[in-house]
Amino acid sequence: MEVAAVLLAAYVLGAIPTSYVVVYALTGRDVRSMGSGNPGTMNVLDSVGVRAALIVAIGDIVKGMAAVTLAYAAGLSDTVAVLAGMTAVLGHDYSMFLRFDGGNGTAAAFGALLALLPRETVLAAALGFTVWGLSRQRRIGGLVGLASFVPLWLMSPEPDVKIVGATVIVGFTMLKIIRFEGFAPARGGR
Repeated sequence: MEVAAVLLAAYVLGAIPTSYVVVYALTGRDVRSMGSGNPGTMNVLDSVGVRAALIVAIGDIVKGMAAVTLAYAAGLSDTVAVLAGMTAVLGHDYSMFLRFDGGNGTAAAFGALLALLPRETVLAAALGFTVWGLSRQRRIGGLVGLASFVPLWLMSPEPDVKIVGATVIVGFTMLKIIRFEGFAPARGGR
């Protein structure tokens, strides 16, 4: 029963529509009616600006971290912590508050991964931001950062369940990005 409660809480945490709440509070508009229509951080960046995007990104990262932390705080296993992180990402991507719509889950996934494998996650993020900065293509930088997680994890001494779970989270996030956005450069090359 405790596992079910943690996973339900993880879904609800992930489902909180951070971008919708922030954009509505700042502009009085629905983020889904702006830019690409995607209720995610990059659309907020393009449509509202850096300040709003930072607030959304931090909120989404905290959702992923909180779900994993909740599992550990309840004294549950690495397996449940991984499942909580996955559930938070699914909640973000398919939010009950947005009629099962949502963003790509990159920031929520980053938060979950940061709580599960902090060292490897920070290194992969640094690589992704470096590629973004050098190429001026945020989508390519993001995909390179996500893809670099796997080799970093293979060298990690962390338990296999964390490595496999993190790989599934990254794979799901990459597939969603590719499926909905493709490889074309984002507007303005960002």
